[in-house]
Amino acid sequence: MENSEFVWLNDELVPLGEARVSVEDRGFLYGDGFFETLRAEAGRPHFLREHLERLRASAQAFRVPFPKDTPWEERLQQLLRANGLDQGLAAVKILLSRGLAVGLGLPAGANPTLIIWARRYDPPSPAEYGGGWPVVTFPERRTTFVGRHKSLNYLFYLAARQYALDQGAREAIILEADGLVSEGAATSLIYARAGRYYTCAAPSALAGVTIQVLARGLARRGLTLEPVPIPATQMQEAEAMWLANSLMGLMPVSSWDGRPVPLAPQATQYLQECLASEALLCK
Repeated sequence: MENSEFVWLNDELVPLGEARVSVEDRGFLYGDGFFETLRAEAGRPHFLREHLERLRASAQAFRVPFPKDTPWEERLQQLLRANGLDQGLAAVKILLSRGLAVGLGLPAGANPTLIIWARRYDPPSPAEYGGGWPVVTFPERRTTFVGRHKSLNYLFYLAARQYALDQGAREAIILEADGLVSEGAATSLIYARAGRYYTCAAPSALAGVTIQVLARGLARRGLTLEPVPIPATQMQEAEAMWLANSLMGLMPVSSWDGRPVPLAPQATQYLQECLASEALLCK
């Protein structure tokens, strides 16, 4: 692999082709770790503080030592420059595993592994944002407290996304065991009803950074983004739906399990403007 691409591996900026993680790393052995994916534009990461807060909270919940005194912004800027990504869009991924540790459960005394990498990001086309994405319901329901964390145990979500692709859709919607709508395989859900905005509240859903930021942007305008437990059967009452994540922002839903979902271009533009204005404020 070419050495023109670099990653941070613990405290070293190294060529990607020279980066090595031990086969005894618990992230490799058990998925014992967490990650964050964020968008960078013109060399500036979006909502880094919120992503690091979520990563730190997950690490503390599972007793993974969190790096202290790490100059996060400086390292990300160095990485983006080294990879020629100080202009345009980039996807930045931060991975933290327990590293090498012996023992059952969540052993203490771990030597954690931290990896930061960045690559060019090509967002969906304007036609996709205008026409929306079809989604389908993943038939395997899920209820787990681990879902509230962005863990390296990601196979369930990859399987859900592949199911959607096999059905000719772009995203899979995951339900809780009791039928509540939880989230998308790689997204959070937002919907409009009676002129108000809602997101799905479910015990296994990840707390989305984009949801947090959008709620803040709406609050500045005197509106709310209310989390509500909602069964899949009631989503037919939604006047519009959107998928949200840190890379692509907001993507309208065009259909769910083959049933058309109304598009709301003006609402989409308004919500996107809310996100964009919050990105300008994060420095």
